[in-house]
Amino acid sequence: MISLKNYYQNHKIEIIIGIFAVVVVFVVLGCIIFPSIFYDRWIWKFFWGPIVSDAVGHPVSHNGVLAEQKYTIISEITYGFLIVIVLYGFYQLLKKWNIIVDWRFCLALLPYVVVGSITRVLEDSGFFNKPLVYWFISPLIYLQIFIWVIVFFVIGFYLQHRFKKRYFKLNSVLFLGGVLILLPFIFFTLQWIFGNQLSIIQGIRFDVFFLIVGLIFSILFLVYLFSRLFKDNNCINVYSKQLNLAMIGAHLLDGITSYISIYDPLNMGLPHYIEKHPASDFIMELWPPLFPIVKFLLIITIIYIFDVMYKEELGEYQRLINLLKIGIFILGFAPGLRDILRVVMGV
Repeated sequence: MISLKNYYQNHKIEIIIGIFAVVVVFVVLGCIIFPSIFYDRWIWKFFWGPIVSDAVGHPVSHNGVLAEQKYTIISEITYGFLIVIVLYGFYQLLKKWNIIVDWRFCLALLPYVVVGSITRVLEDSGFFNKPLVYWFISPLIYLQIFIWVIVFFVIGFYLQHRFKKRYFKLNSVLFLGGVLILLPFIFFTLQWIFGNQLSIIQGIRFDVFFLIVGLIFSILFLVYLFSRLFKDNNCINVYSKQLNLAMIGAHLLDGITSYISIYDPLNMGLPHYIEKHPASDFIMELWPPLFPIVKFLLIITIIYIFDVMYKEELGEYQRLINLLKIGIFILGFAPGLRDILRVVMGV
């Protein structure tokens, strides 16, 4: 008799696809049979409505249900759950194909993260028109980026095993594919910065860019210096690792940029920005500088848990741990880069 555990191990992919299909069918039938409940008060209010609202720049209503261009607790929990599922599926693929996940793999993914941030800023500036604009609003932009990653990942894996040449390494193909997608958007962004604006702006602000980047690199330098001074201490020297420093820097970028752009503590005359994430907004309502401080301490704690507290227990899952670290890096770097570009471009 086959146990449930063995059956799951032998039919893992089929079961996951089956569960996903059942959920999709349930939602579609719900929208058809009970549209006011499933679509108006759920899909529209928490997911599609905010995308439309973001595209037009103001709250929108459908059948009396108002949607605004911000996340809600329900949407954030849902997106977080989906991210976990995607990461798990991607991890299984990496494990099956025996792909090394390390700092180099993170660098290979970096162009795609930058594409997501730059295109979001271009969308904010009015660069895209309907219906194309919807594809450059989160979460659809992240779905689009993930598809590009998978496409070039598969191409890179095939070329690496087919030709066995150094320049056909998976990471190289993945990185170059991302750069290929990124280059036109960098061109459009530079055009904007140097005078070809498509909408009214508040002024180009390189001073804010250098202020934020200077603060981040100063903090990272102090963290690195401190970790190297105590390089013989296994509880401290982990903070000098490249991926760990990248995680810290990414969330400092997000935290410091959000704080400075929203509250303008130095009275630099910045445009008025708002925080769309309820948890972040709650923290800044308590005390604005608390947001970057909390993010910094949170990443420090996560690194300590992964690399010190449970280092031995998690040793055999290093691929998964590094993938989680890359995910944490992206969650900080992507919105942080978008925010600092918005300020610099005066959008």
